[in-house]
Amino acid sequence: MKSRQSGYTLVEIAIVLVIIGLLLGGVLKGQELIFNTKVKATYNLVQSMSAAFNSYQDRYAALPGDDTQATTRFPAAAPATANGNGDGLLGYGNCSVAGTVSENCLALYDLRLAGFITGTYTNAVIAPFGGPAFPAAGNSQMGGAGFGSSPILQFNVNTLTYKAASALDTSFDDGNPSTGDWRCNGLAAAGYNLSTPDVTVPQFCGMIL
Repeated sequence: MKSRQSGYTLVEIAIVLVIIGLLLGGVLKGQELIFNTKVKATYNLVQSMSAAFNSYQDRYAALPGDDTQATTRFPAAAPATANGNGDGLLGYGNCSVAGTVSENCLALYDLRLAGFITGTYTNAVIAPFGGPAFPAAGNSQMGGAGFGSSPILQFNVNTLTYKAASALDTSFDDGNPSTGDWRCNGLAAAGYNLSTPDVTVPQFCGMIL
């Protein structure tokens, strides 16, 4: 007697391939939704920091971090805050290093003591795409991008991919990394290298507050 060989029919294989395609499509769609959510959350972070800066200035008539009366306003702060020099600029330090007390990092602490943002001492906030974000004067780290002395929320080198930086620019600004409210220092108009979208931008990026 001849033995019968069993196996999958073409219909069964086709059904399996359709199911695999649907699963892959769902995964890719889910990844894109997560990415878009992070883009929106990054923009919202900038807007909430801008609102905090404006609220502090409205209440105290001083720039947070640059406030010459901070120790008087928050005498019970522990650890103690420090006064700025009142020159209308934010002195620069790397707030991703815990305990940095330069004016831009003290701005975060002053805002926290005033109840406008949450977080710990002078430490940077963690951005939705990961990595630190903190205030800075536009001319301290972003001078090449033309912000001047306006306060910005800075995203450090190699914390945003080209795809993420481009999406933020095209979604909420003019799509040009060298103009507008969103800029990346040293990148020309065509500077978002989307041929390698997942490579991180080797420059500081920031958005004006």
